[in-house]
Amino acid sequence: MKLNNADAAQMLEDLDKSRTSSDLYECLLSASQRMGFSFFALTEHINTSPTQRQPINIVHYPQRWEGMFRRKRLFGVDPVHRASNTRALGFLWSDVPRLIPLSKTDHRIFELARGNGLGDGFTIPSNVPGYLNGSCSFGMQVGERIDRQDLPIVHFIGAAAFEAARRLQYGRSLQAPTQPRLTDRQLDCVALFCRGLTTAEIAKALNVSAETVIQHIKDAGLRYGVRRRTPLAVRALFDGSLSFTDVMPLKSPHSWG
Repeated sequence: MKLNNADAAQMLEDLDKSRTSSDLYECLLSASQRMGFSFFALTEHINTSPTQRQPINIVHYPQRWEGMFRRKRLFGVDPVHRASNTRALGFLWSDVPRLIPLSKTDHRIFELARGNGLGDGFTIPSNVPGYLNGSCSFGMQVGERIDRQDLPIVHFIGAAAFEAARRLQYGRSLQAPTQPRLTDRQLDCVALFCRGLTTAEIAKALNVSAETVIQHIKDAGLRYGVRRRTPLAVRALFDGSLSFTDVMPLKSPHSWG
């Protein structure tokens, strides 16, 4: 099937008109069929938000596979989700082995999916600081082939579908749930300890006392409601206050002693 701009415009208009999760489900069902797919799944990957809000989960997969996915609690180990969490661009499921290392369990998950009617697919990541990581996937029945020439439009529709889902979940303004904000000096301290510096080294780098560094990190933890440094770093990365570039170690692991 060759999609054109008129097809994409109509699907986008339908997505924007969705007012409930049921509307969005029907819109995704129609869009996936128009794009040549049999299945879809629009999900936030794991519910770790501070408010413990119910995650987005709009799914039309083979019933046997969806049931098995829930029974075996594959949410946190699904290789497609893991690959999606590391990317901004869409990818074919058949390409996952070259995107992330796969274990025997990962290969088994793909085998189970095929055994329960789910063939290849295409996943569009949606990773925005302050929100749960998520994705919109379109899947084929076993033996069906994906028309690669349509993938740019499929990517665009998947991204738009997730924005529509977030609008329904969080409101049309798409404002992320309220997050604590750290001061610049607190962020400096958190970033430097993530890079492997000791309290004394951070104090020297910032030209402050060690007691000041300790207080900055303690105050940052209080803003997030955590007591230990590792959860503090995770929370700062999760909400986008720090990037992975900010926390890359300054020291080579081979020099640690």
